[in-house]
Amino acid sequence: MSWVSAPVLVGLGVGTAAMATSTFTTLGLGALGPDLRSSFHLTTFQIGLLPGLVFLGALIASVPAGHLTDRLGAGRTLTVSQLGVASGVVVALAATGRWPFLAGVAIAGLGYGAVNPATNVLSTSLVPRRRRALFLSVKQTGVTLGGLIAGATLPRLAATLGWRRAVGVAVALLLCGAVAGVWVTRREARGWFSAPKAVPEDGHATPEVTVSVPGGRPTALFGFVMSGVQLSLAGYLTVYLVDTHGFSKTTAGVALSVAFAAACLARITWGWVSDRFFASHASTLVLICAGSAAALIAIAAGVRGPTLWLVIVLIGACSIGWNGVYMALITDPAAHAGLGRATGRGLTAIYGGVAVLPPLLGVVKDLSHSWSAVWFTATAAVLVAGTALAISPRHRVRVGAEAPGVSRAQTGITT
Repeated sequence: MSWVSAPVLVGLGVGTAAMATSTFTTLGLGALGPDLRSSFHLTTFQIGLLPGLVFLGALIASVPAGHLTDRLGAGRTLTVSQLGVASGVVVALAATGRWPFLAGVAIAGLGYGAVNPATNVLSTSLVPRRRRALFLSVKQTGVTLGGLIAGATLPRLAATLGWRRAVGVAVALLLCGAVAGVWVTRREARGWFSAPKAVPEDGHATPEVTVSVPGGRPTALFGFVMSGVQLSLAGYLTVYLVDTHGFSKTTAGVALSVAFAAACLARITWGWVSDRFFASHASTLVLICAGSAAALIAIAAGVRGPTLWLVIVLIGACSIGWNGVYMALITDPAAHAGLGRATGRGLTAIYGGVAVLPPLLGVVKDLSHSWSAVWFTATAAVLVAGTALAISPRHRVRVGAEAPGVSRAQTGITT
């Protein structure tokens, strides 16, 4: 694999770290759900608003951030994103009431919306198309890694220092991410992350690449539903375990970490499987969807004991572990210079789902007073999305050639 170079590995590392710090600070708030509920007297609906507000802000920012990434570079966009998240977190930490706190979370979401376009470009701009699912899945482990660390550390820190100081630790990490963005900007200006220009050995034009993609609406529906379910689990799992199974806050945080740990390993595995065995990344997502539905049915049925922990692992692997393959699917038809815009447009479905479904499931809980009703509702949504993607016809789309210097043999695709 001659294309694996220092810029490829550094871009992947910076992208993964940026996703981890951003997630630790925003979506990691779910690990503090019981503390936040007590501090601000939040209802279940308002706890569900936490990821919803993060991704509502991200929904607003994602398309402009995609254009900004392609126009100004990944480094500058990454710096802006990290400073934006940090600003929102500072507002939330200074809040004395629920509404200023929720406003700070929404501001952090605006910064979060710029993270994925920048990190997608950093992670895959020099990677052959038929290896993107693996690389994007590795990069997306930053999300699950951030959640894992948040679940393992934030409840313990909150018990010792208070939740405000616990979350305040993350601001320093975001500032480190902003510094990394400045470093990337300087390397971009020197052409370090630019693909080398090469003339094909046979003297002919570099061949185009053909990819297999489903319809746009089923793809968007899948992203909408699965992202909403994923963040509902991130926001509600600790509260559910405390309320229904009598877990302590610390043990519930460990359970959330277990789910995110499983998702870390699963994202890499699903990415490799999708690149290696499936002509379309959509087929992998249908398989993941089936596993997600099975896990949700089990938790809705009220499994307990060791079986519950196995279900939590399956939830992490499928309900949280799908994101990297989806990223590869939405960027497959994009030309080399349009990765940022393709990411920004494709993420609108994901961010819309997180803005809508977690609060909606919170309303289901508040009206029914039943967590089983919440999980059965989520199961139904997952089955609808998975079925729509499974029956959607696959279309062969010809896109621009691979990054210069990547041969047809390296891509593994024939046209």
